Amino acid sequence: MNQVSSHKVILSGKSNIPLAKKIAKELGMSLGKCEVKEFSDGETYVHIGEEIKGKTVYVVQSGSIPANHHLMELLIMIQAVKMLQPKRVVAVIPFFPYRRMEKTIKPGESLTFALIADLLHAAGIDKIIVMDLHKHRSKRFFKFQRKELRAFSVIIERLRQKKLHNFVVVAPDKGSMPESKRYARELGVPLVKSFKTRKKHDEAIIKRLEGDVRGKDIIIVDDEINTAGTLAGVVDKLKQEQARNIYFACTHGVLSGPAIERLSQMRIREVIVTDTIDIPHDKLIPKIKLVSVAHSFAEAIREDR
Repeated sequence: MNQVSSHKVILSGKSNIPLAKKIAKELGMSLGKCEVKEFSDGETYVHIGEEIKGKTVYVVQSGSIPANHHLMELLIMIQAVKMLQPKRVVAVIPFFPYRRMEKTIKPGESLTFALIADLLHAAGIDKIIVMDLHKHRSKRFFKFQRKELRAFSVIIERLRQKKLHNFVVVAPDKGSMPESKRYARELGVPLVKSFKTRKKHDEAIIKRLEGDVRGKDIIIVDDEINTAGTLAGVVDKLKQEQARNIYFACTHGVLSGPAIERLSQMRIREVIVTDTIDIPHDKLIPKIKLVSVAHSFAEAIREDR
């Protein structure tokens, strides 16, 4: 651990300081000195108070709400670091901003994921460490080294504590099916597929289920929970089909808009999310159970050369 701290420095933006501290602790380190604040007009000020010349610097920052502010904060931190002549700069972004905008649907739309990747490249990073991008093909936009971590093992460990019997995994939509299959295979339980249509952008109607859920306990797996509109539709359909206890697990707890109100009213026993996003205390209703991915990021930093 002393060897890690001698040539590597971990700095944190303001979006997820608790996770950054856990990562540093896993490595036997402390966070480097870094002042980040806002002027009265909303502009960001950064001062690096750590000796980083010739060292590899890891800047930890999630692109969570407010995404634009946290992204700008990250870019300014990277620029401040680069001015102090580090050996390398690695952006550690547990939750990548604009992660769902990796393709365009119609002419005139912005390809925002590519823009963010270009901004990080222009700021001067040498590598990025992320977790569970929405589409793994998104990595093609990165013009620097990249490492994508997975929350799979951490979530599996939590699910195994349920002492599974009479369980099935439900894929909430087409996009989640490959990962849901992986969970079902690892847990040794059947996979049920759901097929949805959207009433509006944050509200889904489940047209049909492919598989038996009657009397079964359910695990629903996805990469994130945002407004909880899709989840609400799936839970309603499962209950109509007389499913028993329902559990939901995902990597990123975005929890925007009506998400907490929906979860509070939803007939679901537990919502498992990781700490890639620092969830405000007022959103941590009893149904939400946090698992940490700090160890995964710490190991990625430890192994980084």
